[in-house]
Amino acid sequence: MEQRRTMRTWAGAAALALVGMLLAAAPGAALQAQQAGGRFRVLIPALEREGSVKPDFGKAVAEDMRKLINSLATHAPVEKKDFQDALRKFKLKEEELDCIKSRQLAVQLGAELVMCGTYGAAGAAMQVGARFISAKTGESFEVAAFTAPDAKQAAQHIFTSFENYVNQLRLTAFCLEYLGSQQWENALTNCNRSLEINAHSVTALYGKARALMELDSLAQSLALHRQVLELNPVHQDALLTAGIVAIKLNQQEVARGYFHQYLELNPGNVDVRLKVATDMAKAGDPEGALRLVEEGLQQEAGNLTLAEYAGHFALAAAQKLEEAARTGANGGSAGRSAEAVKLYETALGHYEKVFASKGAEAESAMLNNMLATLGKLERYQQAVELGARVIAAKPGDATLWSAYASALENAGRLEEALAALDSALAKDPKTPQVYSRQGLWLVQAGQLARARAAFQKAVERKEIESDEAARAVFSAGYNEKFRKGQQEAALEYFMLARELASGAETRAMGSYWSGQVLYQKGLRLQQPGTAASAKDALPIFQRALEFFEQSGACGNTQPCPNLQRFIDASKQYIQIQELLIKRGR
Repeated sequence: MEQRRTMRTWAGAAALALVGMLLAAAPGAALQAQQAGGRFRVLIPALEREGSVKPDFGKAVAEDMRKLINSLATHAPVEKKDFQDALRKFKLKEEELDCIKSRQLAVQLGAELVMCGTYGAAGAAMQVGARFISAKTGESFEVAAFTAPDAKQAAQHIFTSFENYVNQLRLTAFCLEYLGSQQWENALTNCNRSLEINAHSVTALYGKARALMELDSLAQSLALHRQVLELNPVHQDALLTAGIVAIKLNQQEVARGYFHQYLELNPGNVDVRLKVATDMAKAGDPEGALRLVEEGLQQEAGNLTLAEYAGHFALAAAQKLEEAARTGANGGSAGRSAEAVKLYETALGHYEKVFASKGAEAESAMLNNMLATLGKLERYQQAVELGARVIAAKPGDATLWSAYASALENAGRLEEALAALDSALAKDPKTPQVYSRQGLWLVQAGQLARARAAFQKAVERKEIESDEAARAVFSAGYNEKFRKGQQEAALEYFMLARELASGAETRAMGSYWSGQVLYQKGLRLQQPGTAASAKDALPIFQRALEFFEQSGACGNTQPCPNLQRFIDASKQYIQIQELLIKRGR
């Protein structure tokens, strides 16, 4: 969930930036422009002539277009005087302007749009082609080639197309505004309508690709990202989001290719590399993020920030592997995989490089990760030694005391571990999972009385539900005692589980297995079949029956096998013991 929220925050910021870029060339905020007392300016030079035709046609079309555009409330032509002054300043002639030079001139003049085009003879008429280009983004709107008998009709045809272009830009602006407010369906609708007018609008295509990504139509989104990048190979936002979509489609190598292309546009920029790597990790490819940062370390071996992030990404990649193993079809393997161990070793290597330079003054988050990594690698003594150093340097940091406690417990130093957790709580009363961890450690050590007290505090502090505590105690008793043949030792665990349980089913589970232990004990005691053995066995069977009869809440989640059979058998054995005792008198 956190990953999704972060991605949406980043995506929303990118969309808002795109809206700002588009509005520099579009009428989507026409009302705002009018309120500001201005209109979007359009540079309209003469059309280029092709072949031996008279130059006055292209100039006449431009002049008529200026008049038509000047009639709009949202747009105005660049003043002719300003245009002529710019030509003189840059030593240009109007007839020398092509689309590239016209766009460059529009940028210098601060115009949002530029019109350019060509004309040539077509019998008695003229063949005309034109386009409108965003001066800042370079995105263009093509006016399909047409024939016109005179300049006025040519200008009118182009103007009609321009009005379509204005509408297309308005729809694109709406699409991006909806992206910025995370209204994905509305964004998709408006981008689709924009693309109906201009199928090659890079901005609308990218907006649609983004909306589809958020709607989890990932294959369609990636295809559209590819289309955007075919039209504009250096579209930086598209390179980033294409990589993210590819990761979500489990196409890690494809994603890494996009991210590398993005980095090629920002060579040597460590901050950009870290941002891209962070985006990769958040999208689900921490191993790819690790590779990206390690490539940066090849160029800047002494960069401690890169080294620290490499450690973070290696640790995340190892944890992802282990999580996948736990949730896999086989439920995970008994040991840690070699791949995970290698990644933990890699993380530790990068952290040690930073630690060697900064010592215990390194960031607490890194030191915590370093202690956790040593624990994963079962280097418990090394973790204890490191923990002692860092809490000596940062005695007020509760998170480090908490991590140090785990290191001590792993090393078998339970009392010191419990004390370290107490210290963490003293440093920060909001330290999480203090008493629940103490309870678990004490249960594992067989100190059930102290575990009971710890779990009761954990429940009061809302660290854990009482049923969770009960199940933890039951699990330890069942797996570590009952299944290993230590049935009577397991009884104390089952009894504590009953005491801690708040749910009827959990309490019934503790009752049932307590009854099982006592029932089996009764069977052993009654075997001589004498009055003396019956006196020993009778109270045991009676207690077993009491527990079995308290197990009626067992359900599908906490099965109690053959409960009724054990109730009936207990009653029968009670009758037998009573009869033996009566006869023995």
